[in-house]
Amino acid sequence: MSGPKSVVVEYDDSTRREISFNQVGRQAQLELASLGLCNAPCAEKPKAYLLLQWKDGWKEIVAVDERATELLRYYTIERVEEIGRISLETGSCGPELLLIKRLPGDIESILLVGNEELKAYGLQEKVTIKEGGKVEHVFYDKKRPNFCEHDAVTASAWYAVILDSIEKELQSKGVSATSVLVKGEDERLAFYKELVDVLGLKGTERQQDVHGFLQAALQKIGRWKHRRNGSPTR
Repeated sequence: MSGPKSVVVEYDDSTRREISFNQVGRQAQLELASLGLCNAPCAEKPKAYLLLQWKDGWKEIVAVDERATELLRYYTIERVEEIGRISLETGSCGPELLLIKRLPGDIESILLVGNEELKAYGLQEKVTIKEGGKVEHVFYDKKRPNFCEHDAVTASAWYAVILDSIEKELQSKGVSATSVLVKGEDERLAFYKELVDVLGLKGTERQQDVHGFLQAALQKIGRWKHRRNGSPTR
């Protein structure tokens, strides 16, 4: 759906008044969205998210730089304790580095949910580097030919599993994605906490990362609904 340009109010005597949609306040935009006339406005600046999944089924979400485009490397460094390191490509600003402390050698996959695209990576230890008192275990490295990312179809399928589980939970509660997005902040966050428990998602560093991930997912589900229902685009 393309973005709305204006809001028109027509009176019984055929008088029309029109203002730019950008002049409409956020609450009014939310109410229009609840009527199916537009998409709900974003609550905050878009972010990219990583969905990390362990072999035991444990899943975590971490928000990353919105410019993140792909995984550069995933490896662990073993000294007294083992800590994982995720390196992400973020364009000209240099890579972003994240630390993984929970069972870093047991992460099974990483899904990068960006603003424009999805990327999926299956992790498998293929390189071990011993240097001094440390051991480096490499599970993914863009520069090495024996590692590769999954194709777009696989990435979409992984994300679809998450979206389908969210949509099923919405249906069980008799609510739509848009109706959740237009709730007040406190009520919306309370609903997100319920979803988090059902989906088994945890925040790697901050629980609000999970809430942001859910917000983006609900916005995507809402856009799907608009297209399926043939909602007006203007």
